[in-house]
Amino acid sequence: MGDLPPREFFSPRHHPVCLLAEGLAGAEGVEGPPAVLVAGGRIQALGRAALEAPARRLPLPGLWLTPAPLDAHVHLRLGGAPEANLTSALSAGVAAVRDLGHQPGLATPRGNRQHPPWVVNSGPGLGAAGEGGCWLAQPLAGPGAMAQAAWERARAGAGVVKLFVSGLLDFDRVGGVLHHLALSPDEIAAATQAAQEAGLPVAAHANGPAAVEACLTAGVDSIEHGFFMGPELLERMARQGTAWIPTCAAVAAHALDPEGRHDQTVRDNLRRILAGQLEAVRRAEALGVNLVLGTDAGSYGLEHGAAVFREMALWLEAGVKPATVFRAATSRAARLLGLGQELGEIKPGARPWLLGVPGDPRANPLLLAEPRWRSF
Repeated sequence: MGDLPPREFFSPRHHPVCLLAEGLAGAEGVEGPPAVLVAGGRIQALGRAALEAPARRLPLPGLWLTPAPLDAHVHLRLGGAPEANLTSALSAGVAAVRDLGHQPGLATPRGNRQHPPWVVNSGPGLGAAGEGGCWLAQPLAGPGAMAQAAWERARAGAGVVKLFVSGLLDFDRVGGVLHHLALSPDEIAAATQAAQEAGLPVAAHANGPAAVEACLTAGVDSIEHGFFMGPELLERMARQGTAWIPTCAAVAAHALDPEGRHDQTVRDNLRRILAGQLEAVRRAEALGVNLVLGTDAGSYGLEHGAAVFREMALWLEAGVKPATVFRAATSRAARLLGLGQELGEIKPGARPWLLGVPGDPRANPLLLAEPRWRSF
């Protein structure tokens, strides 16, 4: 991976360094050569200003510098221990993850904000009591209980509130959803209002038109999964600016079925479900929906870290533009996680959590999977 500096190289204590690259991705309005000045643990200047500053120079011949990708939808308590899953994400070059729900009573995974991957967590989700409830959520009943739980998440230091509004996909019926509306519209609205008043965004697990429509009416910040919502709701998402995290890789993993859990009929259904979701992603791009890349890493057959590039590959195969995929995994994901000033772009003030890749990742985002150099 070339002249890989230790983490301390980018610490606040280290002397300034100027990175000299072939090109910069995720940097706007750079005047002069593709250079990045790092000092005090932050990006200080770009282009000509970086080159003119007194600093050690580190040439990166033939490499483009790019912000590291993020994963906007993971479950750190699934697929292994949280520490091991964070190590896998780090090994894959993932700068941050958004951890969206775990079983109540378990400790909430937290990262170290000084080193990647940064963790934005929800704690246990907020879900229905009884039928339609989810084991990754606290069972609740009534608008008052939902609002109270949202405030409790804020006091506990969560970075997002996760609602489980519908059930899982019904793999036996293409287009089927278990528990179309597990929470009432009043419960969704109460939780959303309380969370947003507390300064937290709301991510909603919602499949099927009834759940997605109720979430959009309540004003949630992101729709997670969003299978079978239909074109009219995609158009509404575009108008409202709601982010969509379609998690295609999770269904693809079930369709591959490495452990042989499903029979052939179910696997065929899963391939049709995946094809429909990918077509919806392509349509969403054309409509201007705020597509953000998240994977559901930790779910069946989906490894933390590597899942990011599986999700990218599926979008590209569906015909989504490479530049859209790149932004979905970097700047858009960072803004959704509340880290837009820290990550996702190469700009003054941001953290220098960068990769060096042999080409422009805006033209081929899968280059992010095999960096030749990295700063962390």
